[in-house]
Amino acid sequence: MSFYPQPNKYQCGPFALKYALVMLGVFKDEDQIGIIAGSTWWAGTDEFGLARAARRFNCRMKHFQSSNPGDARKLLIKNLQKGYPCILSVNNWEHWNTVVSYSKGKFVVIDSELDKVVSVVSATQLLRNWKYSDKKAGIVSYDGYAIAPKFKVHTRAKFTPRKAIQLMYEKNEDLARKWDQYTNDLINICKPRTKLSYNIITFNEFLRRNQNHLVKRVAMWHGEPTYSELKKILSNMKFVAEVYDLVVPIDEEKRAVTDIASILMMYACGKYGMTPIY
Repeated sequence: MSFYPQPNKYQCGPFALKYALVMLGVFKDEDQIGIIAGSTWWAGTDEFGLARAARRFNCRMKHFQSSNPGDARKLLIKNLQKGYPCILSVNNWEHWNTVVSYSKGKFVVIDSELDKVVSVVSATQLLRNWKYSDKKAGIVSYDGYAIAPKFKVHTRAKFTPRKAIQLMYEKNEDLARKWDQYTNDLINICKPRTKLSYNIITFNEFLRRNQNHLVKRVAMWHGEPTYSELKKILSNMKFVAEVYDLVVPIDEEKRAVTDIASILMMYACGKYGMTPIY
């Protein structure tokens, strides 16, 4: 699940909504979304089906449109700045993709039709694909749908262009494919930072204090996993924690160490196996 290409051409709609929901901390399978939206191999998914699926997950799709590319870009940026991921109809209404953030003239786009689904594009590149044109009718339109949650979002992803590029590195392929597993585990270990948060440490500081101990103990007790692979899992956790701004309350640091040690040991047993010891 999470960041990987669509297996079938007609599934772009469910994938686009899935990626929008991931930004809001909601993890749903594209097949489930497709069933709710009424996706078919011959007709794909229309905006009404996507709106129905969004409502099922307590969100609403807010339509915005303009025939002027500059105005359309401003509308898109306005919604992104509100924290709403946006689904765009692209390729002359033949495809859906998801725009999740904007920074310094660059948009982070998630397009399930591509092998590397996360990309960073300029406004010119985005508008070129976004533009709908009917030359016979003389119509030009840029249509988008902001995914607005009806609930208080505690774990909103902040995908900067830098983070988007890093996620698509070959070394992070496993993280991209297992994004929801990492996030769900961390949500149960950490807390989202709020304006009222105090007596906390960042996950980066948590690892500075505890990584060596965690890696050495798990590697010693199991015997098979290498230091480097265990450190990579912790690095993946750090990446996710930074995107969702997850922190560790100081009075829960020991519990977090226990939880993460348990996860690392389950990883080791799952990958390398284990015989009964008692």
